[in-house]
Amino acid sequence: MSETSRHLKRRQSLVSVTRRVAAKQGLGQTTVRAVAAEAELSAGSVLYYFPIFDNLIFESVEAVVEEFYQERRRIAESLSDPVERIRALIVAGVPDAISDDLRILYESIAFMREKPQYRPLMRSIVERQVLLYRSTIELGAGVGDFTLTDDSASIARNIVALEDAYDLYPLLGLSLDRENCRRSVMRYAELALGCSLLD
Repeated sequence: MSETSRHLKRRQSLVSVTRRVAAKQGLGQTTVRAVAAEAELSAGSVLYYFPIFDNLIFESVEAVVEEFYQERRRIAESLSDPVERIRALIVAGVPDAISDDLRILYESIAFMREKPQYRPLMRSIVERQVLLYRSTIELGAGVGDFTLTDDSASIARNIVALEDAYDLYPLLGLSLDRENCRRSVMRYAELALGCSLLD
């Protein structure tokens, strides 16, 4: 293995370790020392691969964002029927439990004010989710499965906004039945798309 490959592999390993630490301690409490301890390295070794520790945190959040989106994209691409696809996307968008990665994603929003590099990253995950919904909505309208009550972009944005709100509630300590939350999003989608999503 070349020196460049080893360097890249170690950096990727540190990103994974940082995600584990952030899941346990919270993103804001993730420190060089905590990452070094989890990785069984010295703090100096961590900083050798990431001289600016904020860059390690950013790459860790970026990895979470990318995995989150790719999982949603896989769901969309696995279903050809637009109605089934919308239903599956909503189920994935309002999960029974908030995962560590989803928690990290929401925690990173707080960084946007002081660290502007987070703004395009957060905007990209919203826009890509909206695009998944929008393309599905337009496909469904094109084949006659949906009768839209608004433009596809507005409906898609509203679904993503509802998902975000319902996913934020548990992080705020508000207990809501997750099945009811999903049903509420699906009821909106039914009205907006003129279709049946609930049995």
